[in-house]
Amino acid sequence: MLRSIVDYVTTPSNFLILLIVLGLCLIVMRWRRLGLFSGALGTIGLLIFGYSSAGEVLMAPLVTRFPPVSLETVPAPDGIVVVGSGINEVHAQHTGALLELKEDGDAVPIVGLLAQRYPQARIVVTSGSHLPPPLGPAYGIQRILQEFGVAKDRIIIDATSTNTVERVHNAIALIGEDRGKTWWVITSAHRMPRVIGVFRNMGMEPVPYPVDFRWIPPFDPLYTYHLTDGLRMTDLASKEWRGLALYWYQGHTDTFFPSP
Repeated sequence: MLRSIVDYVTTPSNFLILLIVLGLCLIVMRWRRLGLFSGALGTIGLLIFGYSSAGEVLMAPLVTRFPPVSLETVPAPDGIVVVGSGINEVHAQHTGALLELKEDGDAVPIVGLLAQRYPQARIVVTSGSHLPPPLGPAYGIQRILQEFGVAKDRIIIDATSTNTVERVHNAIALIGEDRGKTWWVITSAHRMPRVIGVFRNMGMEPVPYPVDFRWIPPFDPLYTYHLTDGLRMTDLASKEWRGLALYWYQGHTDTFFPSP
């Protein structure tokens, strides 16, 4: 409960809106000057992080930390680990759609294509939720991979993990004695530093295969976003920086900002 409250308050868009609400309350309580300051600070913050490219300053170091993989220069994988999902299997099952992706769903078709390109590679999908089978995201990815023609016995899923530490731990357990072989790990680019940091802390060094790049260079200080898009990028990057700091503090990673 406390962590949920802290996460909510430290999310930039929520914090800025709370400043505006606080300002209105202070004005009603006749603390006009302090109320105007709080409201103005919240409003200016929403405008800056919503419309300007300020959110890119937070996002850019995350997505550029691990570069895209060149298939011609890296060793072929003996196995591929998918951390997270980006699939909405509830909607797919309800509507009868073959595939329903969320905003971070790039990994799903990519792992399908890689599974076809490297037919010897095992696939480990670690993406738990509280949803029962077959509605959980791991089951959804398993279903989609089979639609891509990947044999079911090549796919191992972890449908119980609910955070990155659990997902990495369960993936390594599923890999077992093959952890010394060449494994690729696929996850969103902004999440890759934290995921790789946890893998290293648990004694495994997979090849990072980042996807879902939320920002590409060069930085353009004059670029403008739609309000919700700019705030979404800011919130997402802020969440990841908080996660990096927390994992480092808790000892789940050896360094604050893991690098290649």
